[in-house]
Amino acid sequence: MSAGDAFAHQFYEGPAAAPYGRFRDIGSDHFGDPLLGFHQRINQIEQFLLERRFWAASYPPEISALGDSLTQLSRQVLCSVLSAVGIPERDWRRATGGCSQCAGSYHLTFDHYRPAHVDIGLSSHKDDGFLTILRTTAPGLEVSREDHWETVPADPDCFIVNFGLSMEILTAGSRMPVAAIMHRVARQQDDRSSFGHFSSSGCLPGQDEGIHRYVHGSGLERVCGSRELIDENDYEIYAGTDTPDTTIAPRRPYERPTAKGVRR
Repeated sequence: MSAGDAFAHQFYEGPAAAPYGRFRDIGSDHFGDPLLGFHQRINQIEQFLLERRFWAASYPPEISALGDSLTQLSRQVLCSVLSAVGIPERDWRRATGGCSQCAGSYHLTFDHYRPAHVDIGLSSHKDDGFLTILRTTAPGLEVSREDHWETVPADPDCFIVNFGLSMEILTAGSRMPVAAIMHRVARQQDDRSSFGHFSSSGCLPGQDEGIHRYVHGSGLERVCGSRELIDENDYEIYAGTDTPDTTIAPRRPYERPTAKGVRR
């Protein structure tokens, strides 16, 4: 984890900070995608986010290798969940848009929280993919449980795994539904850095494997496009529509959360 920790603590410092500070100057124009590269958000977070197809060419070898290792770990967790909830193995590839075979869409993000910026660390949201693997060594992450926010302990010896909306939709009709977790990062008084790996259904340019729901007795049903779910969710996270005391409205597995309620 040392290379990832070092990147997370340095990517935002600028070219004078070697070897990773130079990534501050690599923005979305370099990748042709408004979500990728370096960004300062309206919350305390600033980040460097990159999709897997750019890792080998853009990240140093040790960071690209870290992303590949997390992709393999994500596959192991995902396949264990699919087995536990009773989805037939023959359906795994289609159900996960390739993630059961390490052929989905993956993002590696490095995050820094700016204590001088007066705002919440990161607004409350649910991730759009199947699962997120987080590496964090400092407190700040909170999850919503029974209408209150609960602090997640920071253990340097453990990853944190969050399940996302794609997993919730897929497993809603299974024998063991998996809920996407609403989470946020509380306002930070000190510098805080972390990194994470996102696993989503395949959605390379010109290709969209879609989001599916498993229905016992009839198999898989397509719910929406992968990019449709990702774009809408990322907009809600970074557009500042949430506040620290937002009420979490109950919803059905295929409905979209907003700060004011529920969108189908």
